[in-house]
Amino acid sequence: MKNKILISEDNEYKRELLSAELIKNGVLESDIIIAKNSYETRCALRDNAGNIALLLLDLVLPNREGDVPSANVGLELLKLILEDGEYHPPRNIVGTTADGEARGQHESEFQKLTTQILMVTPELHDWRFSLERLVSRINRSAESPKESLVDVCFITALRQPELAAVLKLPIEWTPEQSLGNGVLIQEGTAEIGGKIRRFICAHSTQMGMIAASFMVMALWQKYYPKLIIMTGICGGVRGVQLGDVIVADRSWDWQSGKWLHDGEFESAPDHKEACPELVALARGSEAMAQQFWKEQAVRPATPPTIKVGPMVSGSAVVEDKSKHEIFIQQHRKAIAVDMECFGVYFAARMSVEPESKVLCIKGVSDLADRNKTDNYQIYCSELSAAVGFEVAKRYFSS
Repeated sequence: MKNKILISEDNEYKRELLSAELIKNGVLESDIIIAKNSYETRCALRDNAGNIALLLLDLVLPNREGDVPSANVGLELLKLILEDGEYHPPRNIVGTTADGEARGQHESEFQKLTTQILMVTPELHDWRFSLERLVSRINRSAESPKESLVDVCFITALRQPELAAVLKLPIEWTPEQSLGNGVLIQEGTAEIGGKIRRFICAHSTQMGMIAASFMVMALWQKYYPKLIIMTGICGGVRGVQLGDVIVADRSWDWQSGKWLHDGEFESAPDHKEACPELVALARGSEAMAQQFWKEQAVRPATPPTIKVGPMVSGSAVVEDKSKHEIFIQQHRKAIAVDMECFGVYFAARMSVEPESKVLCIKGVSDLADRNKTDNYQIYCSELSAAVGFEVAKRYFSS
């Protein structure tokens, strides 16, 4: 069986919770491998090389039986798998914890190396939903493996100025064609690292998360792109200036939740994450972004910085600055708001093999308040597209 699932967990109760949920979703008990510490995990990875479809890794793990559990052990194990090449990497790696404090302390470090972290407790249900989706995606992947037909898919919400900025990149584009249902695309090629890479770019005829999510799925089902990069403009929330570049390491629908009987709104954000590898590549593109700024006739007063953090999405344009407090209450590091990012991340995470790596990069053209102008929309669109192309070049050159 190629789609084995490895549970790396020292807590017996949590192991039983995870195992029971996997079996409930159709996983055979014989396809579940249990490891109680880092040493046993490494042995399981070695003995089942290439056959681990999913690793559920506890954030705080002992190195060997009898050792004190530590987050450093899990981080070191991830680095051995993903950076040092010591072991054949599982196709999916997800962090797990039952300790909210541990998640708060170590989430940012683990997020650089894993796609998501599940809070696994009996009273919570989000982790069960996520696990069900993971198992479903693994099963569909085994049933219908596909090959990527293009290397990079650039997507935007607006034809002008966002798509126009992508079309200015050093890529040879073909004439526009329609995929149907409002999705318009152009195909293109560019040489990267001595090899011709295939691109597509697309925009939807509507703005918003639903249209963006539909567009991503339509493109994935036809092309299976290795990278999906969304570029364009967004509103800054705090700690940013006009012209800065936002790299969204995660996103959620800030309007998701329920209205209580007393009239209060209880938010229930469902975070979806970008590909950590692409986030890291974008983070290293600041020098290129500042060189771009120097070459522009119309530009903000200060050179751009690359800001990595959460970008919240909503179904309407935000002009009320008081809404910023809602974003920050949902995540203290929220730095930007748009109308599409969450829909893009959600759709990308639902794709099966070959799973596309996804990243949203947008320029701050306003500060999400009533003082909106069109002064820097073209500049921000072109800068975000240039950073997106730089990420693609770095990815394929490496």
